[in-house]
Amino acid sequence: MDKEASKESLEESIFKTLSHQTRRDILRFVGEERQASFTQIKNSVKVEDSAALSYHISTLGPLVIQKGGKYMLSALGLDAYGLICKTTVCAETNSTLLFMRNKIPWVIIVNAVLWALALLLTSTFENGLAINTLASFAALWFASNLILYALLRRLGEKSCFSGLT
Repeated sequence: MDKEASKESLEESIFKTLSHQTRRDILRFVGEERQASFTQIKNSVKVEDSAALSYHISTLGPLVIQKGGKYMLSALGLDAYGLICKTTVCAETNSTLLFMRNKIPWVIIVNAVLWALALLLTSTFENGLAINTLASFAALWFASNLILYALLRRLGEKSCFSGLT
């Protein structure tokens, strides 16, 4: 087998290994614990069958090594663990951003209601609303909504998947 074919075979093997949720869970657990026994992995990942867990751990061969009865991540396993952690954080960040984007119309409406209440209270205490006060409040309302919009756009640009959606 030549060097290029060996490289592609390892790459294909790693991605096939990571395609299974149980193996990603094992990798995540061992990465978080730094080292773990077979029993600890079994209890954490909740694999009932020892033979099934043995199969998954052996499939993780290039990523997980065993020393002194404990499993730990190899250098390549540490890289895979880092990738799993980054994708988890990225997914959580993007779901938060999506939630915020879906709520922006309500935020703007609530913002407008608050400003309207401020106008009403000011007019009550001033015995009539001066045109300068009205213009000031309208400018502040516009500025506050512009800031909200700019903030949410900026957050969207920091999205892990920006450019993909």
